Amino acid sequence: MRTWIFALATLVAGIVPSAASNLDAKFLIERKGKVIGYHMVDVEETDFGTRVDTRIEMKVGLGPVTLFRYDHEATEIWRGDDVISIVSKTDNNGKKSFVDAKRYQNALMIEGAEYKGAAPEGAVPSSYWNKDIVAAEALINTETGEIIDVETAKIGETRAPNDQSAHQYRVTGTVALNLWYDGERWVGSNFTIDGEELTYVLVNDEREFAALERFLN
Repeated sequence: MRTWIFALATLVAGIVPSAASNLDAKFLIERKGKVIGYHMVDVEETDFGTRVDTRIEMKVGLGPVTLFRYDHEATEIWRGDDVISIVSKTDNNGKKSFVDAKRYQNALMIEGAEYKGAAPEGAVPSSYWNKDIVAAEALINTETGEIIDVETAKIGETRAPNDQSAHQYRVTGTVALNLWYDGERWVGSNFTIDGEELTYVLVNDEREFAALERFLN
């Protein structure tokens, strides 16, 4: 299941759009047609820069028995097109990992579970909230700090998992991802690992989210 994490915590760089609140998104995570969790992104302008909070929870069980649980929290601070800091903590079914990255002058210095040192020039967080990810050649795994080399192909206008029309991109690296954007807003994803497909479906119904949070907690 570790390869799920690149995709999930995975999901960024470039010039931060002025209408930051329009980039907020909530997704249900589906596996075999069943909802197993959510991925939530909150983007807001603050006095210190653009703050991006990401929260991911998943739970897979057999009846009342939980077989797998995943929890991830991350906060990014941006000023213009520079990421100033990334702080995250993750519990991947009992395995803990973290990232604590801060910018010093022209370099983002990473202290992470699987990488310590300067981020390569042009590397961006793998949080997917900003469409400029499709131009990146390397991602910073926001769970572990690991640097992931990627390539991206533009597929064109297709149907996102929530059935809206959006622009699809395919990112390949440690795992292949399909990402959909409506303008600048991230509106869907899917990927297949070991024959298991996970799908991110954008939702706007707060009642549905409240019921899901009760299930996970």
